[in-house]
Order: sequence, then structure tokens, then C-alpha cells
Amino acid sequence: MNTQFVPIAFAEIHAEVQQHLASLPARIDSFLEEHILASQHYRILLNGQAAGFAAIHNGQLITQFALAMPYKPHGQPVFQQLRKLERVQEAFVPTCDEFFLAHALDEYRQLAKQAYFFRLGQPAQPRQIPSSYALRLAARADTAFIQEHSGDFFAPVERYIEAQELFLVQSGDACVGFGLLDTSSLYPDGASTGMYTLKGLRRRGVGTATITLLIAECERRGLQAVAGCWYGNHASKQTLERAGMFTQTRLLKIHF
Repeated sequence: MNTQFVPIAFAEIHAEVQQHLASLPARIDSFLEEHILASQHYRILLNGQAAGFAAIHNGQLITQFALAMPYKPHGQPVFQQLRKLERVQEAFVPTCDEFFLAHALDEYRQLAKQAYFFRLGQPAQPRQIPSSYALRLAARADTAFIQEHSGDFFAPVERYIEAQELFLVQSGDACVGFGLLDTSSLYPDGASTGMYTLKGLRRRGVGTATITLLIAECERRGLQAVAGCWYGNHASKQTLERAGMFTQTRLLKIHF
């Protein structure tokens, strides 16, 4: 079996990547999505026939590996060849992508739990929208204030403001935090939620209220909300769970 990896622009496989991700049992968040979009993409050819695609970030991190059904039996030798490209040393693999995960595990030397991916659960009762907090769309005039209080957490701030995806969280006239709806480029109806509570106001329910309000804003815009947090960030995990989200997917960093 002659295996070739042909460098291509992402636009050439955008539809295939969207179709592949839509077939998985859970969605990925903006962190992994950004790594995928910033990767070098490859068309996989087997005996000259288009068989699938792969992606490598920064020369060393595999972020995508997929083969069409007729070519899946060749997965192991193809993945072994993929590992020889560029300077590959590791892979970001979401546990919802069974085919990618299985082949990465065949080759692994070390495994690190990188992040949780969250989705919205089905509440037993209607979700309660907090009445003491509200979202206000950030304006250009808010840029310096946001950067002063959150650093580079929402960088690039200007892009998110222009896209109407960044919010100030207000309690009365006071700003108590910020919220983000990072619209997906890989899911036509998806957005990742993010929040930041001002120092001195944490552990008071602001984060939970922010995520709850962002979920409601997603529903208003016809978007499906997802979220992610680092595996060791127990405070963020608890905040997302209190807001009605749950995790069934992990992002693994697999070293070869």
C-alpha cells in the first residue's frame, strides 16, 4: 500500500472535517479547535486514492487523523507513517474520537489528561436565569477596562468585541466579570463559553451566573453551548457543573 501525505490548505478539507466532527458522539471546544485550525493539513492518499486527512500543529503535535470507511483497515500502518512526518512527538486526542484515540494509544509512551470538555445536560426542572446579574455586550470603549482586569485571558479582545461575542457581566451598575461566546468555525451551530470573575468577587456565584447567562444567550442565538477547562482546574469544573453542564469527554495529550 503506497501511502502519501499531501500538504493542502484547510479550505480543501473544511467540509470533510465538519462532517467528521459531526459524526462523533460529543463536541470539542475552542481550545482544540484553534489548534486544529492552526495546523498544517494533509490529504492522505492510499495508492493514489483520497482516503482521509490528518493535521500537525507546530511540526510536532498531531491534531487530526481520519480515514474514510473503506480505508480504516489500513489505520495502523498509515498512523505509523504519519508519526514520521515533520517532527511529530505527541498528539492532542479527544476521547470522543475513537478511531484517532485507538491508533494514538497503540503508539503511546506517556499519557497526560489535558482538559475536560463539557456539554449541556437536560435539567430536571427549567433552568433558572439569575435575576441579579445581566450580560452587556462589550463595546470598543470597554477594551482597556477588560484588558486591565483580565490580562490576556480574552486576547484578542478587539476581535471578540467586533464579533459581538464578548460581554461584561453586571450586577446593578457594577461590572463583576466577563463572559465569552467563542463561535465555532467547525460547527455551524456551535460556540464555546468562557468566563472570568473579577478578583475579590470569586466564590460568590458570579461564575455560575455567567455561564448560565451565556447558555441562555446561546439558545437565543440558536447555538449549542460547549465548554472546556484544564483537567486540574477543579473550581472551573465545579462552576460549569453548577451551571447545568456535564463532562463525558476528555482531551488527552499522548506522547510517543
